[in-house]
Amino acid sequence: MTVPGGTAGGRTDRCGIMETLSRPVAPMLDPTVHAQLAAILAPSSLLTAPEDTQPYECDGLTLYRERPAAVLLPETEAQVVAILALCHAAHVPVVARGAGTSLSGGAMPHAEGVVLSLAKFRRILAIDTLSRTAIVQPGVRNLAISEAAAPHGLYYAPDPSSQIACSIGGNVAENAGGVHCLKYGLTVHNVRRVRGVLVT
Repeated sequence: MTVPGGTAGGRTDRCGIMETLSRPVAPMLDPTVHAQLAAILAPSSLLTAPEDTQPYECDGLTLYRERPAAVLLPETEAQVVAILALCHAAHVPVVARGAGTSLSGGAMPHAEGVVLSLAKFRRILAIDTLSRTAIVQPGVRNLAISEAAAPHGLYYAPDPSSQIACSIGGNVAENAGGVHCLKYGLTVHNVRRVRGVLVT
């Protein structure tokens, strides 16, 4: 491809300096690990083709990119546990991903690892108006919590200015702040408990 003002296979930055587009191709997932993951997940939830994994090579910080060996999209806690146990035993790095709106690079994949997307965990399990708490899955959108609580005169305060798209799991992982943090604090000040998976 020829770029105006440049040469084939490169691009010119704002200073007119040529940059070579030579990002390495992500390694293949080990066939044994791939087969074991395929036994856990449906085919549509195990992505390895370059055109399927490319959208996951970065979050909102697009300056840094790394294509993962695979992207996993579990739907149940049992699948998450099985995936983490398998990857731990096989020494495969795992990077959890929410909505990918972060500007910190927190969801940037490992070149020899997998991305564990929690996008399918979108249920609000309970809202307790008396204690003003909600139990939600990590893939629930930030704004969806406020929308569910609105009929009770409540809302979820932390808003990292991407609440329409960002997920609460990503907010917790990044300790997201936003325009309300001076009055209501960061995510850490608004979360009472986190339930996770520990693999040893």
